[in-house]
Amino acid sequence: MDPNVLTCYKSPFNKLRLGRDFDGGYIIANIPNINYDIILAGGISHDISFENDFIKKYPNVKCLAYDGTINKLPGNGNDKIHFIKKNIGMNENSNTTNLHDIIDTYDEIFIKMDIEGAEIPWINSLTDEQMNKFHQIAIEFHHPFTNKEINVFNKINKNHYLIHFHANNCCGTRNHKNVIIPKVFECTYLHKRHFINPPQLNTDSIPSVLDMQNLKRNDEIFINHPPFVHK
Repeated sequence: MDPNVLTCYKSPFNKLRLGRDFDGGYIIANIPNINYDIILAGGISHDISFENDFIKKYPNVKCLAYDGTINKLPGNGNDKIHFIKKNIGMNENSNTTNLHDIIDTYDEIFIKMDIEGAEIPWINSLTDEQMNKFHQIAIEFHHPFTNKEINVFNKINKNHYLIHFHANNCCGTRNHKNVIIPKVFECTYLHKRHFINPPQLNTDSIPSVLDMQNLKRNDEIFINHPPFVHK
């Protein structure tokens, strides 16, 4: 994986944080007058704070939440969130879904994925046409440093710009091709159709004022060098 595939750009819109403090919250672009058809949320575990906040902000959106490791939504759930007991991956069977049928049905899609490494085969299973339907992608990558991730990042970057990057402080960093990169990191991608002008490189510090450490017991990881921050 070439570190430059993680070049971070300035968002053309203000950003906001949705979800709880610490692990579970994500930073997204606050796109004016956006009408999402659906949010597809992969990886729920014991937290639906992001999905709850997203529905509060976009009350007309449909929400499908997938996780094969739990039997029901945590807490009292949310009657606006439809839970499917399946994991997300590259295949479609009784235990796993690749979401292809759902993606083909909708056009204005928000993606939130934290699926513990399955994000790589899942994205590899998608067509460019399907990827083109995603207005925003909030996703966590887990140790994506081998050759099998090259096509994944190229596929995302074809139609999207990386507008937010945050290190998950769970697992430290590594020196990858002479660039210090977190081993696990959260990315927010915005579709290129939302950029009227050519994108500007990000100059804001990482972490930003909107970010919080994932694990309270660990210090934040500061990433203030290219391709993430350009002074």
